[in-house]
Amino acid sequence: MITCYSLNGKIYNEGIKFNNLYTIYSSLKNNLGLLREIPIEAIILLLDEYNKRICLNKDILKIEGAAFLSFYFKRKNIDKLISDSLGDKCYLDKFIDKGNGKFIKAQGRGIACHWIAGNVPTLMFYSLFQAIIAKNSNIVRVPKANIELVLKLMELLKDIEIEYNFKKYFSKDILKNISLVYFDSSDKLLNENMSRAADVRIMWGGEEAVKSISSLQKKTTCKDIVFGPKYSFAVFDKSVIESKDCSNYMDKFVRDVAVFEQKACTSPQVLFIERSKIPLNETIRKLCRSFEKLDKRYPNILDESTSAKIINKRGQYSLSLNKNLYCSKGLNYTILINSEIKLEEPLGGRCLFVKEIESIFDIKNLITNRIQTIGVACEDKNKMLQLGELVTPLGVDRIVEVGLMNIYDYPWDGYFVVNELVRWCVVNTN
Repeated sequence: MITCYSLNGKIYNEGIKFNNLYTIYSSLKNNLGLLREIPIEAIILLLDEYNKRICLNKDILKIEGAAFLSFYFKRKNIDKLISDSLGDKCYLDKFIDKGNGKFIKAQGRGIACHWIAGNVPTLMFYSLFQAIIAKNSNIVRVPKANIELVLKLMELLKDIEIEYNFKKYFSKDILKNISLVYFDSSDKLLNENMSRAADVRIMWGGEEAVKSISSLQKKTTCKDIVFGPKYSFAVFDKSVIESKDCSNYMDKFVRDVAVFEQKACTSPQVLFIERSKIPLNETIRKLCRSFEKLDKRYPNILDESTSAKIINKRGQYSLSLNKNLYCSKGLNYTILINSEIKLEEPLGGRCLFVKEIESIFDIKNLITNRIQTIGVACEDKNKMLQLGELVTPLGVDRIVEVGLMNIYDYPWDGYFVVNELVRWCVVNTN
């Protein structure tokens, strides 16, 4: 059984039930023409108005990740996203003359089907709105735990009206191209139903989930965009450790750790500190103070499973002769120090592994295609670029300053997503 929470421009907070996707698919196919008729500039203006509604709603801004979302969909940022992805937003509206009788246009692929992971409540919107920008209709399977928050954010998309080139455009025509659904992830028949409907499949999740969806039957013309399991960590350059600004960098870094309960692919699990003239324990005390400041504003709320794992790991480290433990009296934060230069299994809950290294470039041996983001605290930007030249060929996708690790950016996981969501079409008149 499918529970549908938005269909044909209406939002159903309690959901409506269907046995299959036929009604949903038919509605989206019928409404796709409405979206294709909206100029991309009008879509940008509608999303910008949506962004303003988020910014003005204090309750919405309390949702974890909503502030990031509002920043992402500012008009100037959408313009930059499209420009960097496609070169010219006009490709989305018409055939562009490239000379010698050649005209090129970026056409939406059709029906985009999204399988959304549950670790980041606002993740759906980055996936969905990029598909809207590319002028695709959308079926989005939303994790059950996130439905309430998602619907609150979707409500803000209702009843927006803008004027562009003396013509009015309405957000309801965007909503008519969005269907939010929920069904049990183990329901193979409904997953297959959704997969066969897709002109593009967008998959977010762990290895098992992504493999399961990827193996489903699909159209031979269907495009797959996969955002599978990733791992992130951070490095601190010795120049930062020795600087008067070290505590400020630590303050930024602990926010990266805390956001999304340390469950996002971008959440740092390990901190590598370049050896400096400052003793490691002194640096760790600064890190502890940053966690303590953060906890006053954003208390750490843990589930039983995470709490048990952290307590167990604390016990192991406190009894070890070659490991160190720094932690709060409660479970506000946990810092586990060892000398093994390796990546550790994530525990979450503001539990961080710390290791001292001789050079930030020593991390190169840890890089695989599973590494998504490296947060860097380094005052020498050329050194950051050197690090990028060293590690990106080995698989890492993003190198950013600490404090920005969880900012959804582009390219993402190696994709300019909007570009993946269009077909490049040509008319050659010669």
